[in-house]
Amino acid sequence: MTDPAPAAPRLGRLGRTYQLDGALRCYPDGEPEAEIVRQAEALVVEGHGLLRLRFVRSHGAAFVVAFQGIRTPERAQALVNALVYADQDDAAALACRHAAEPLRAGLPVLLDAAPFGVVEAIVPGPQPLLRVRTAAGSYLLPSQAPYVVVHADRLELIDPPPGLLDDPEPG
Repeated sequence: MTDPAPAAPRLGRLGRTYQLDGALRCYPDGEPEAEIVRQAEALVVEGHGLLRLRFVRSHGAAFVVAFQGIRTPERAQALVNALVYADQDDAAALACRHAAEPLRAGLPVLLDAAPFGVVEAIVPGPQPLLRVRTAAGSYLLPSQAPYVVVHADRLELIDPPPGLLDDPEPG
């Protein structure tokens, strides 16, 4: 695989080489992307495919990253200025990406691909809750549950656990 899948989130860009062990500076695009880089076991590097990480260290506003099989500055030079993306098979990266998706009121909610309701409000907290208004009433749903998939234009509930949607709050 030489190019990331279109759905893979872009994390940032690699910068200059660092010291003599083939490490590079990595400049994340933002804090959610930085969190993914911190937890990653591998990154997809533009033009080079999936590369396993030897280490990731904080270095000011950036990171120093080192990939397996790249142990000299000369080999690392080929990666300078390449874009980096999350590995689609990395569960931690996907969880961080999900947490960073744009939660907002007004998103239509689909239940197993059928219209269900609308996100009425986001209740802040360690795991934000979604207040979803339906014809039957409203529900509070955990935003980071595996059955909640947030897209830019909609929120999908895919195979929620039994009983979750049995008793709406009236109103």
